[in-house]
Amino acid sequence: AYFVGKRKLTAAYAVALGVSLAETALFAYLFFADVSLSITVGASPALFSLASDGFRSLYALIASFMWSVTTALLPEYFAHYKNRERLLFFWLVTFASTVGVFLSTDLATTFIFFEIVSFASFVWVLHDESAEAISAAKTYLATAVFGGMIMLLGLVFLYEHTGTLAIAEIANATSNMPVTAKFASGILLLFGFAAKAGMIPLHIWLPKAHPVAPAPASALLSGVLTKVGVYGIVTVSVTMFYANAKWGAMLLIFGVATLLLGAFMALVSVNLKRTLACSSMSQIGFIVTGIAAASILGHHNSHAATGVILYMLNHSMMKLILFSAAGVLYMNLHKLDLNSIRGWGRGKPLFCLAFILGGAGLAGIPGTGGYIAKTLIHEAILECVHEVAFAKTAEILFLCGGGCTLAYMTKLFVILFIEKPTEQTAQHSTGSYKNTLTTAALAAACVPVTFTGVPAVSEFIGKRAAFFAGGEPAVGVHFFSLECLSGALYTIVIGAAVYFLFVRTVTRRNGQYVDVVPAWADLEKTVYAPVIKALTSALSFIARFFGENVVSGAIYRGAKSTLMFVAHALSDALDALVYVSKRTVFRASDAKRLIEKENGGEGRAHPVRDALRADITILSSGITDNFSYALIATAIGICVIVFAIIFSL
Repeated sequence: AYFVGKRKLTAAYAVALGVSLAETALFAYLFFADVSLSITVGASPALFSLASDGFRSLYALIASFMWSVTTALLPEYFAHYKNRERLLFFWLVTFASTVGVFLSTDLATTFIFFEIVSFASFVWVLHDESAEAISAAKTYLATAVFGGMIMLLGLVFLYEHTGTLAIAEIANATSNMPVTAKFASGILLLFGFAAKAGMIPLHIWLPKAHPVAPAPASALLSGVLTKVGVYGIVTVSVTMFYANAKWGAMLLIFGVATLLLGAFMALVSVNLKRTLACSSMSQIGFIVTGIAAASILGHHNSHAATGVILYMLNHSMMKLILFSAAGVLYMNLHKLDLNSIRGWGRGKPLFCLAFILGGAGLAGIPGTGGYIAKTLIHEAILECVHEVAFAKTAEILFLCGGGCTLAYMTKLFVILFIEKPTEQTAQHSTGSYKNTLTTAALAAACVPVTFTGVPAVSEFIGKRAAFFAGGEPAVGVHFFSLECLSGALYTIVIGAAVYFLFVRTVTRRNGQYVDVVPAWADLEKTVYAPVIKALTSALSFIARFFGENVVSGAIYRGAKSTLMFVAHALSDALDALVYVSKRTVFRASDAKRLIEKENGGEGRAHPVRDALRADITILSSGITDNFSYALIATAIGICVIVFAIIFSL
């Protein structure tokens, strides 16, 4: 796609779309025909171990479908962008590695694809190359790399105690593992996966990355890439900590905190894509709450297991619709501020339908797939009351989070479709606002959610995929009984109260929507950045002290002498390359000054040797003074050693 795009961009888009559609067809066949395929290269930890069982085929299908829809949006969305070939390259690399994560059956394979996802999708966030995009990309990459390294440490620790990283073997292998060691490795793995999922307190990249990333990329970041982290959290929880109330209670706390904080951030946001990004954080909290219930209940977790799978699926589909709609809006207005997009959705039936389907599904309105998933998880939390003391409190907060979801989606709907258009939106409200391909993509995004709200469809999906979350499928649930509907009723009442008492009064002043959260409340700027800066300064001081007072007196002089000896030995043989050597990357003045210093101020008749000596002197002095080089070299060395150890066993 990259090289084709250099010659003809439309052909490159066709390549990317063709690949996505082909994989969609492949995984649709594997899932609906219940065909299982597998491939493994090497014993565990396997270099490459994939399978296409029910859940894995399902999420590979979801990823492929979402890539197809968002790829169809690219030609119109990127009509005036630069570096489109570059984006297509990393677009497909991320696609391949994301599917690799979902199909992986060995945590070593999961880790490899997990890291590729992080580095490839980093370019999406950076694509605009604006100051905001660069800042968000740094946060995204730092979180991903830090989380990945912590996860790698957890994998090494787990393998040391069990001798395997095969997902199917972990449960038995860890059954006799010391409790302290099990929790230590589990928490390390959770840290890495939670960073990608956007779980508190590792959520800081999510509200920053989505607003600056292109809307099609935001749809995938929210709908699919966060599920890469959820995949790992589910795997760890239902294998290492099956029927473990302590682990489940810990996850329950993090899940409820994430869903509430994300919902609050969405309520006060004044940017459309940021609102949807914070919503994704909140929805991940709902899913983590379901995983916690599945871990607590063990063999009785059919409601939780099925609810987790259905919630993952529905959230992916809802965010595909909503971010695609946001992309259509941005293509026309080039604005995302809520005060600047008022009334733009008026008279646009497909745009309105998309927003209603996505918003109602997120809020868990009866008749949607979101309602079925929320009901199952809600019932599972109620079942945890006898196992965890604060489960009842978690259930109340769960309902409050659902109410907040309804409130901020109502806020967006009122702004886009009910409030009077501004002068600018009125100018852009006439005529066609999307081309044929974009229309087809937006309509296609709406199709699956019309089926996921049917109980029979959800039951079918549960039968094929619930095993991955550690439970049997939930069957025979009366979703429209008074007991089940009562949860949705509480959600609607809470949502109405939050909208009228908070959104309309606190976040709206003088007819304008405002962000009421003070700047100092930014967790990254207030806590993380100062801590990292202080830590870096301390380590830098230590490194400088040892480098200047200890290392430079012994290792440096010895290394320099060795390099000088090699340079002298090669000088005569390299005389023929004198003209090539003069093209050094170092400045001639620096080379001349260093040559004269080494030779006591007098020139010598060995230009190649002199140039080499200058190069080596500059390089070695730079290495001594540059602590970042030492960090990079150390990191590369550690990665090589760990890679060699893992894959040679």
